[in-house]
Amino acid sequence: MTGDAACKGCGRALMDSASGVILAQTAAGTSVVLGLMRCGRIWLCPVCAASIRHKRAEEITTAVVEWIKRGGTAYLVTFTARHGHTHRLADLMDALQGTRATPDAPRRPGAYQRLITGGKWAGRKASDGDRQRDREGIRDRVGYVGMIRATEVTVGQVNGWHPHIHAICFVGGRTEGERGEKRVVEVSEPSTAALEEWQDQWRSVWTGALRKVNPEFMPDDRHGVDFKRLETERDANDLGEYIAKTQDGKQPAMELARADLKSAGNDNVAPFELLGRVGDLTGGVPEDDAAGQGSLEWNLAKWHEYERATKGRRAIEWTRYLRQILGIEGGDSEEDDLDLLLGADAEGGELRAGVAVTEEGWHAVAGRALDLAATQAAEGTDGNTDPAAMGQRVREVLALADVADTVVVLTSVEVAEAYSAMLDSLALRREEASARRRREHEHQDDDADSVQERAARHIERLGNGLLPVHRRSV
Repeated sequence: MTGDAACKGCGRALMDSASGVILAQTAAGTSVVLGLMRCGRIWLCPVCAASIRHKRAEEITTAVVEWIKRGGTAYLVTFTARHGHTHRLADLMDALQGTRATPDAPRRPGAYQRLITGGKWAGRKASDGDRQRDREGIRDRVGYVGMIRATEVTVGQVNGWHPHIHAICFVGGRTEGERGEKRVVEVSEPSTAALEEWQDQWRSVWTGALRKVNPEFMPDDRHGVDFKRLETERDANDLGEYIAKTQDGKQPAMELARADLKSAGNDNVAPFELLGRVGDLTGGVPEDDAAGQGSLEWNLAKWHEYERATKGRRAIEWTRYLRQILGIEGGDSEEDDLDLLLGADAEGGELRAGVAVTEEGWHAVAGRALDLAATQAAEGTDGNTDPAAMGQRVREVLALADVADTVVVLTSVEVAEAYSAMLDSLALRREEASARRRREHEHQDDDADSVQERAARHIERLGNGLLPVHRRSV
């Protein structure tokens, strides 16, 4: 049902057709499938989203705990807009996150970007350029270091789309240096007056920005922006670790990152709940017994609108340089999400043994929906971890698709070597694709330069009276 080509082929297309697929058994007794492409679509793919969001939640928890341990202060801030069943999701997302740049129009900032711009927030330089005389902004008084932002979407038949933003804001710090050299040099508790000024400013800017886009989107002062201070406590299950939580006990990392685990409530459903109902209804479950709400047509229409509205948008994003300030490695791009997925595929401990299945064999297995059975056969429930026995179990499954002869048993060393070769092949293709995009971008820049040069010559000739001045030529 998806219109996204990468998502459509997730878990089916092979990373390297020559290497096929590897069903491997880990030392922990689990099994993994190596060699399948992952789409990394955090908005669209329930499988990839679960892996990516799990890793993102771990990063966020580490960041919050690290900052509070240093003596800093963190808040979970939730931003919402007023919405109704007639409002389009794309319009609401544009209002919150801003529009995306197109060949015909530049990017237009949304209410979120308005929060962290302007002289009242950022301060103003002295007229003579003397930084010692710069006027402080709210950002300086509260000690704002950065934020982690996550956008979440739910939908209901009565109130329509409900996109909202959760953000963890790190305050109470003073930084020095620019860009890659930025470092925190002092951490302290912001004053009550500074915190109140910050919160009042953000509430005012948020509602004002939404009112300017569309007065129907403007929330009231009580519901538009909500602040909750974060604290840490020792994990009851692991006394050596700390977890972050709000005053009412919620974990902020779960609020930001694990939208895939949430059930919307309040007569709304989460996007993956739309998928669940579509699966039930197309699988023959009566409407009254199926999870979710609405007809099959309604769920399909809402899913496709959701796909279009979220395309090209970031689900989770860190303020630039915040990771380096807090000592958290990684990034937020689609490439970083894919790296997380590849790392997750290889988790579970040392690979003990496995079987290789050719491209032809795997296509036959997936086409007959036997891929799960093959994975379970590789894991084995009888406790027999012998590679030959594992190969025999997998062959018995593949025999149902008449491709038992496409299985080759591998030792642990051969599994590691084969998977390494797959990753090398994938990395090479990604490098080639990146180089191709750079060449295309340079070509577009050259084309743009030539257009600008022609336009400049045209304007010069107009000024010299060499061309008749009329509306078309202008």
